[in-house]
Amino acid sequence: MNHIKYNTHSYSCKADESILDMFLRNGIDIPFSCKNGICQSCLMRSVSGKVPEIASKGLKDNLIQKNYFKACTCIPCEDMEVSDPLNTDLLTTALIAKKEWVASDVCRFLIEPAKTMDYHSGQFINIHNKNGETRSYSLSSVPTDDYYLEIYVKKVSGGVFSQWMCDTLSENDDIEIQGANGDCIYSHQPQPLLLIGTGTGISPLYGIAREALLSGHDKPIYLYHGSRESEGLFLDKKLRALETQHPHFHYTACVSGAEQSSDSVKGRANDIALAEHSDLTDWTIFLCGQPDMVKNTQIDAIKRGADPKHINADPFWVVDYEKTDRRYYPEPDLEMWAALGEGVLLNKILHDFYDRIYDDPQLSSFFEGTTKQRSIEKQYSFTYQVFTGENVFFGDRPRNAHHWMVITNEMFDYRQTIMAECQRAHGLPEKFIKRWFAMEDEYRAEMVKDKPWNLIKFGKEMPPEGFEELTMDATTLCDNCQAEVNIGDVVRYHTRLGKIYCKHCMHS
Repeated sequence: MNHIKYNTHSYSCKADESILDMFLRNGIDIPFSCKNGICQSCLMRSVSGKVPEIASKGLKDNLIQKNYFKACTCIPCEDMEVSDPLNTDLLTTALIAKKEWVASDVCRFLIEPAKTMDYHSGQFINIHNKNGETRSYSLSSVPTDDYYLEIYVKKVSGGVFSQWMCDTLSENDDIEIQGANGDCIYSHQPQPLLLIGTGTGISPLYGIAREALLSGHDKPIYLYHGSRESEGLFLDKKLRALETQHPHFHYTACVSGAEQSSDSVKGRANDIALAEHSDLTDWTIFLCGQPDMVKNTQIDAIKRGADPKHINADPFWVVDYEKTDRRYYPEPDLEMWAALGEGVLLNKILHDFYDRIYDDPQLSSFFEGTTKQRSIEKQYSFTYQVFTGENVFFGDRPRNAHHWMVITNEMFDYRQTIMAECQRAHGLPEKFIKRWFAMEDEYRAEMVKDKPWNLIKFGKEMPPEGFEELTMDATTLCDNCQAEVNIGDVVRYHTRLGKIYCKHCMHS
């Protein structure tokens, strides 16, 4: 166990624990975002002590020379003294030169840094607010063609940071930015390019396509933008203009919802793109958008011959599900919670929904050994935490909870159809039903698969079936008697059902 000195206090860092996790465990609030060593929001400086090489990987040389490191990937190998970063080392003042709405929930910003920045289209900048919070936004501007940095921000209901960006910031306001960072860039690859994006994930792809075209890329470029509704195709006119100007650039607008324009294709962008390109040998691929789309399309592209080294993903969107814990939920949506009657309407919907699920011939088998009331309670507490942000759910995330279930996209959609029917029957307005499904789609990649996954529990990988004995490093409740299970207790854990049995129940 190593000791970390910070602001005159000393903290013990557990074996295999990152400095960021150590701070969070001790209630020390430092900026962080992705927790995967990508966004660089958690940068700190080492005053003394060796910085592990992985903790400085990807940093600029001048920061490495000043002993900066990423707290989320720094597992110390000796005692260290660390300090906060210096603003003069990381942050640049910038001006909001232009702000305009391009859709009902998407705002375009043109940003003028106080000093010249070296960057590529597709990289991202971190924006800091006065409360010390940070968010990453990808760049759609092209350094050789655009004077301003350009980003697109989706306003999330209940999202404090995005609401500050979209509602509070005004033109001529100053902000602090960091970067640019990221490897999802055009590197003059002499290959055809396939770009697939959903939502505001189109922003970096628009920049990458423009940078490739301005660089004289002469191979075919295919770009697919997916949205639930036509309004979400906020760069449609600009992309069609590119298609007119460059015969080898091909753009397809994809709408997966019920409403569809005459010049868009019905379906998901990744499904349409892969159906039209069955052989991706010697292609370079860029994927940006919802995590489930990125993860699934990476796998499907490799099956079609793509070289994994030539598949680029916008890192801010990619989630490492095995390392994700219960801190990682969408931003709270208090308007949604109000529409659910602050739980009253939600309870009615869930009772109706699980009445149907437990009688459904396709879905009922997934709930064998679990009472209907137990399923309702777990779904209620999970939904409560998602929409309110209050820490009330102590179960597994969807990835672990469903690790043994073979669930297809069709089955996932079928379940959503039943849920929508129950929501409509209880009078939930359509706009909130859409927001509910947008939330659920963020977890699709954690559930849809063609074979069972091993369980990731307490940092240990377990087979999809059977019992394991564990020594707890977190408190929980016994699933049999509801007694409290404390840190250090030995328990028996059923890897498929996800149930924990305390020392009194484990042999009964």
